[in-house]
Amino acid sequence: MKRKFKAIIPFLLVFMLVLTSCGKKEVTSPNPEEVTQQPDSDEGKNKASKEIELPHPMLLKKDGETVGGTLNVALVTDTPFEGIFNTFLYSNNVDFKLMEPSNGTFMKSGPNYEIIDGGYCDVEFNKESKTATYKIHKDLTWCDGVPVTAEDIIFVYESIAHKDYPGVRFDSDYRNVVGIEEYHAGTADTISGLKKIDDKTLEVSFKEFYPGILWGAGLTYNAEPAHYLKDIPIEDMEGHEKVRIKPLSCGPFMVSNIVPGESVEYVPNPYWFGEKPKVDKIVYKRTNPDTIVEALKAGTFDLVSEINVDSYPEYKDLSNITLLSNIGRTYGYMGFKHGKWDNQAKKVIVDPNKKMSDVKLRQAIAYAMNNEEVAEIFYNDLRIPANSLITPAHATFWNSEQEGYEYNPEKAKQILDEAGYIDKDGDGMREDPNGNKLKINFLSMSGGDIAEPLAQFYVQCWREVGLDVSLQNGRLIEMNAFYDMVEEDNKDIDIYMAAWNTGSNPDPSGLYGRDAMFNYPRFATEENDRLLAAIASGDAFGEDGIDNDYLIKAYHDWQKYAHDEVIVAPTHYRVALTVVNNRVNYIDVNTVTDWGWEKIGLLSDSPEKAK
Repeated sequence: MKRKFKAIIPFLLVFMLVLTSCGKKEVTSPNPEEVTQQPDSDEGKNKASKEIELPHPMLLKKDGETVGGTLNVALVTDTPFEGIFNTFLYSNNVDFKLMEPSNGTFMKSGPNYEIIDGGYCDVEFNKESKTATYKIHKDLTWCDGVPVTAEDIIFVYESIAHKDYPGVRFDSDYRNVVGIEEYHAGTADTISGLKKIDDKTLEVSFKEFYPGILWGAGLTYNAEPAHYLKDIPIEDMEGHEKVRIKPLSCGPFMVSNIVPGESVEYVPNPYWFGEKPKVDKIVYKRTNPDTIVEALKAGTFDLVSEINVDSYPEYKDLSNITLLSNIGRTYGYMGFKHGKWDNQAKKVIVDPNKKMSDVKLRQAIAYAMNNEEVAEIFYNDLRIPANSLITPAHATFWNSEQEGYEYNPEKAKQILDEAGYIDKDGDGMREDPNGNKLKINFLSMSGGDIAEPLAQFYVQCWREVGLDVSLQNGRLIEMNAFYDMVEEDNKDIDIYMAAWNTGSNPDPSGLYGRDAMFNYPRFATEENDRLLAAIASGDAFGEDGIDNDYLIKAYHDWQKYAHDEVIVAPTHYRVALTVVNNRVNYIDVNTVTDWGWEKIGLLSDSPEKAK
């Protein structure tokens, strides 16, 4: 089944990054409404042969006088949010979304999410000196009136590198900062690679200067208020009221009230230096997926970002809303447990005796998944079967021509037969090559009406090729408990279904590197190390900046290896839908945009209801 959306998304297939003699990063890119010429090298080509089309526009902008008032925003989930309002401690996308109105755009991203000038903090790169220099806007101020300074960025680095840091961000990219390992080990009181030039300028020195740094590798995308948090022990910070209930911010809005797990209220930051916010208050409220359509009809919410798509037919034609769409940086996947995380050594330990250690079994599982039908039946054609672990949102590096694991149950059966997975006792389910019963545990998350039937659909796909797969513990698992089990490498997990929002940096090392805590499959091989190292190599720099052909080839080589080894089996890319009530004046979901929460306004005192 092949599907087409109705409006082609304008991909930026080529860009050039130039590092000037003074270290300033400049970006030249084509008009975002045009598709550009391909690289000359055959190895560097990335033809958009698989056009991805969008069902709705990316921009809504209306003229008219705004009236202030309260912008009501829905957070669609059946699970109370964790509520960790700190950018180096949070670990899930829900908390990230809840911080957006108060964080704003500390650093701005370009067409491929590379860092460019124009945020509240610019970054100047210098390849020769192996440095990145933060330049904080002179008027950027915390909502308690204290200026944002270089100390607030240093505080983030020192928190992440602290020996008792409970989070997941102290990875190889941060370890690339000069002196950070010594600070982490306790042999130095400061991080020598952090040089405070003045209150608004901080220079960071790296051991190696590699391409991912231009996308934020080893950089923090946000500051945190050192004066407010520094006296809290790092191991206690995550649960402290200054993080959970009374966080500070330096964006256009500040948190005014939090009902834990349920709602967050924001009011304008009185010390905000930029454009004055158009609304008097924002209220972000959790609402159940079962009730969101009725809430939209009643005008309860003005904005629903990334709404669930399983109920799309019920809301797509409502008279009181406008729908916007974009291709997200998110992909779903089936993960296979290959080993465990060694918390002492801070690296993946592969267990060759794991059920999923056989690449042939993983390949068969991938070919048995009918992702086309899932997209059509469960997601109303608002999911795109994924061919790679790089998303189309990073269009320059995504290999659109790579073959995915298209549904082919006969090929899955053939692979299993040849690998020795045979039904020896006649019960219809295959034994492993040693003749032992092969029972595969599948961990899947609860949430929404389709969660259970979707999980059972995949179970049935696998059972149809003779694999005895069943839900772990016989049921779906609530989101927070699910991720606890995955992160802690629960010994019973064989397969799990999850998704990644890949962030701005397309380098997959942070998710699939040997020393990445986010490497939940716990996959590691020398070849994977080599291919990831090629992406991060200084060889990607030419005389005048990035060597596009080299870097594109490096990304394509890793994507092919990840596909062949089935590190995980990608399922779908997502068309992200945003619902906007007709009284809202301006929303832009384009990748490159100057839109911010301070620009959104309301054109009437009351929300419009569906007719």
